[in-house]
Amino acid sequence: MNCIIIEDEPAAQSILEHYIELCLGLTRAGTFRDVFLAQAFLDNNVINLMFLDINLPEMSGVSFLRSLVRPPLVIFTTAYPQYAVDGFDLEAVDFLLKPFSFERFCKAVNKAREKFNVRAQPVLPNKLSVKSGKRIYQISPEDILFIETCGDYVTVYCSDKKLMVHGTLKSWEEKLKGSNFLKVHRTIMINLSKIDHLEGNMLRIGDHKLPVSEQFKEQLLKQMG
Repeated sequence: MNCIIIEDEPAAQSILEHYIELCLGLTRAGTFRDVFLAQAFLDNNVINLMFLDINLPEMSGVSFLRSLVRPPLVIFTTAYPQYAVDGFDLEAVDFLLKPFSFERFCKAVNKAREKFNVRAQPVLPNKLSVKSGKRIYQISPEDILFIETCGDYVTVYCSDKKLMVHGTLKSWEEKLKGSNFLKVHRTIMINLSKIDHLEGNMLRIGDHKLPVSEQFKEQLLKQMG
């Protein structure tokens, strides 16, 4: 599961980061001290789980969760037990009362993993309808090499053509969720089956050399391994 931490206390951030490193099956995609930075990240990345502090500057974790249309799974963290009722009313996975042990942390993560696993996995369509210019193309996801975003458009690079389409990379992440695609840069998502080789922070797919960001490299190496 890809997860983020939203926590304004450095000590609490460090503990959560350490616990996540020790926990198999969790990949930390980012740590944020306020909900506005976290929101910007969520708008452009697929996140499965949030460790969300309730007492945050500007807006509480509870208010932030209520503001999300399609929130990830949430584990609340706080030093104040009186907020637990609000957390469970919002269908939070669990509520960690600070300070919490690694054992208690793992119990919460296991609850999240159960919920994550039982969620229906989307079935990838055999063909995708893609409108580029005045034409509508039927393309197979297997024929896509990679997808690159620029402004309000994405370019879909296929084995035999490239199509410029109005939309966002995040919308394509949702469209191809559960498939063999992975984001390797804030502007690029690749078809893992099309990788020729990785050298340093550059990826080769066919005749294309693509940059790989450090924040996505660890996940890429896991998928390639």
